[in-house]
Amino acid sequence: MLPGLYNAATGMIAAEQRQDIIANNLANASTPGFKRMQPVQLGFYEVFSNKMIHPFHFNREAAPAGGVKGVESFTNLSMGPVRITEDPLSLALRGPGYIVIDTADGERYTRAGQFTIDVDGELSTPEGHKVASASGGPIGVNGEKITISPEGVVTVDGLVAGQIRLREFQNPIRLERTGDNLYLASEEVLAQSAEAADTYLEQGALELSNVQLPVEMGNMMLGLRSYEANQKVIQVIDATIGRLIDQVGSP
Repeated sequence: MLPGLYNAATGMIAAEQRQDIIANNLANASTPGFKRMQPVQLGFYEVFSNKMIHPFHFNREAAPAGGVKGVESFTNLSMGPVRITEDPLSLALRGPGYIVIDTADGERYTRAGQFTIDVDGELSTPEGHKVASASGGPIGVNGEKITISPEGVVTVDGLVAGQIRLREFQNPIRLERTGDNLYLASEEVLAQSAEAADTYLEQGALELSNVQLPVEMGNMMLGLRSYEANQKVIQVIDATIGRLIDQVGSP
């Protein structure tokens, strides 16, 4: 009976964690370039088996067989739909690459191609981070007519202002989110990357979020039902224990 109580409690905790991730996906359904997060859950038996595989430390026969744990979440890298904006500072990436962004904390990477011109007359993100050029430094775009080629070459009033730096990763799923729709590459991930060869830019277009509202709403309802089911299990076990104490334990 008590293992059932434990299993139901861990199920409720895992359901809450899953709901938090789904809520974040829904909140960013209209964020350009956002990639949805997918939670991963494992049974405690499998978690313990992976952590304590030495027979001296772990007795499989006596190990808990139930309960779940939210172990991690990973990014769904599928491409979102592309919307034509006709804004010269909107860029949709065609291919697996990322745009390199210079921040105060170092290089970051993004698929969000909604850019602007900052107070310095340079290409930047809406949050004020500079778009990196292939030759280093920012890209000045203070002019009347701005043209960006598929390779990222920026031309302002007929003069080349620079080239947007693009990078491709062998394992992009291992990029870490840092906020503002930016990603951080560890030294190991960066070592397995290169300047983009199969990625091109489409000016006047924008890659939207790959969040699918019907899917997320369905997952949220399933999570709610799972939480309620585990809650009812706890209530039933609690009532059963109460009757056991009152009736069996009484003289």
